[in-house]
Amino acid sequence: MAAIIEVLEERGTGRPAVNYRLRDWLISRQRYWGTPIPIVHCASCGEVPVPLDQLPVTLPPVEGLDPKPQGTSPLGGATDWVATACPRCGGPALRDTDTMDTFVDSSWYYLRYTNPQDDTAPFDPDLVREWLPVDQYVGGVTHAILHLLYSRFFTKVLFDMGLVDFTEPFTRLLNQGMVVMDGSAMSKSRGNLVRLSDELAVHGVDAVRLTMVFAGPPEDDVDWAEVSPSGSKRFLARAWRLSGDVASEPGVDPTAGDLGLRKATHHALHDAATAVESFRFNVAVARAMELVNATRKAIDSGPGAADPAVREAAEAVAIMLSLVAPYTAEDMWSRLGHEPTVALAGWPAVDPALLVEETVTCVIQVAGKVRDRIDVPPGIGEEDLRALAMASPGLVKALEGRAVRTVIVRAPKLVNVVPA
Repeated sequence: MAAIIEVLEERGTGRPAVNYRLRDWLISRQRYWGTPIPIVHCASCGEVPVPLDQLPVTLPPVEGLDPKPQGTSPLGGATDWVATACPRCGGPALRDTDTMDTFVDSSWYYLRYTNPQDDTAPFDPDLVREWLPVDQYVGGVTHAILHLLYSRFFTKVLFDMGLVDFTEPFTRLLNQGMVVMDGSAMSKSRGNLVRLSDELAVHGVDAVRLTMVFAGPPEDDVDWAEVSPSGSKRFLARAWRLSGDVASEPGVDPTAGDLGLRKATHHALHDAATAVESFRFNVAVARAMELVNATRKAIDSGPGAADPAVREAAEAVAIMLSLVAPYTAEDMWSRLGHEPTVALAGWPAVDPALLVEETVTCVIQVAGKVRDRIDVPPGIGEEDLRALAMASPGLVKALEGRAVRTVIVRAPKLVNVVPA
């Protein structure tokens, strides 16, 4: 392509150009639901803007209005609303019966969030300068393409008007996946439609939300045929039962509790916090599940329900689940003897000393297949790890006296032996 353009330029018969696929987009729609266009049509004055003291123009009541197509916008049937006086000459005039497309509103709503109670201006420039631009934008691909485009247009216009001091409205973008069924987008015509209301009625909102979050990274699609909301419901029930089994009082000193469970709790909190910050919400849920299992084991066959570490773990589970299953978490928090709401509890502080691992499990492989596992110190050297691995019973049995060609050591977690 570059060579062809070069030849055309030499001949004087062509030159390079950028062809944008973007086309003009209408601002108006012939629909009832929308923002009325603040223009009055006067036979004498033409198109006259509605004065500021008469804004906003509100929609007429929908009762008695026939929205069926009649060759005009649905608002054209609201004759009492359409007929008005010209703001300029006072003569008879007609309101514009089109409404603005929804993107006109959705392209700048983030500015309004800074002070939604202000009824004197679209937004407060001082508050916008303090809070914006938006740090993180999350949206589906099909939604974000045009919405992001229009939002950028609006922001750049507002910048040129001196109302904002930035030209890009969003700092970071995360495109979330879609919920599909059997590998395809849900559709009545395909017969693969799953009604959210039915799923909520059967499993509850916490279980459905947990299922979607746990299915994978947020940027991946979720195939509803491959997930288990009933499994999520059972897990939440197991977590909820922990809050009723705790036998110690609120405020008990956790440092007197079982060390092993305390380490599991603080590892889970640390890993979940890191996962949330990097948008790996499924990993955060997995850590909560592991902690529920460890706490259940401690209650049933360990130090018991009265151990302070059990309370610390159950409270940590409630706080972790509050991110994705707030109803379950709130009930757990109350059953644990705390005042509402768990959302105000804050993330528990992690003790770095409890994150230090005394031993690490090293996987021993023969030609890539796992043959044994041994516990070793985290700081073990390659030579010492090689010697321990070569003497492990699983490796000796797998080699069956064969010579060794290569030993690959990745201390402290892996030793891979390749036979001759």
